[in-house]
Amino acid sequence: MSPLLEELCGLLSEQKSVLESMLELSLEERRIIVAGEAESLEDIIRREFRELSKLGAIEKKRLALHKDVGAALGLSEKDITVTAIAEKAEPKDRETIRRLQTELSALIHRHTELNMENRELIKSHIEYSEAVLDIMVDSEDPLNNFYGGDGKASRERKKSTGFFDGRA
Repeated sequence: MSPLLEELCGLLSEQKSVLESMLELSLEERRIIVAGEAESLEDIIRREFRELSKLGAIEKKRLALHKDVGAALGLSEKDITVTAIAEKAEPKDRETIRRLQTELSALIHRHTELNMENRELIKSHIEYSEAVLDIMVDSEDPLNNFYGGDGKASRERKKSTGFFDGRA
């Protein structure tokens, strides 16, 4: 394997390692969200940002290296992708690059899915918390919130005191 391709594979492996770490953090984040341990969420997010920073630094190096690898393989700058590099590489190198590409793609896909699920869990948790707060302090009963013909709230609508005075 040429030194440039070796370095590229090394960077792809580093990215894979960081993505695996980020996936573990996202799984831990899900556990924390489900358990309602909001105080632990801040630590996970801080750790995720550190990993994201590492990933950004590796990606910067990889993109710079792409230009050198692409030039060595006779690719134009606009056509340089991992797929194009793999196609131009020797068969043995091609297998390594494609394996890393497949593994990275799978990690990215799983991480994206998990982040979307975590986002929905957080959204549901916030909606639930808001509903509980509305029940406890809201002065208007949303089931009896009627509007008049002019589009303004009717003066006769029923009022609810809630569990707590909203002005407390």
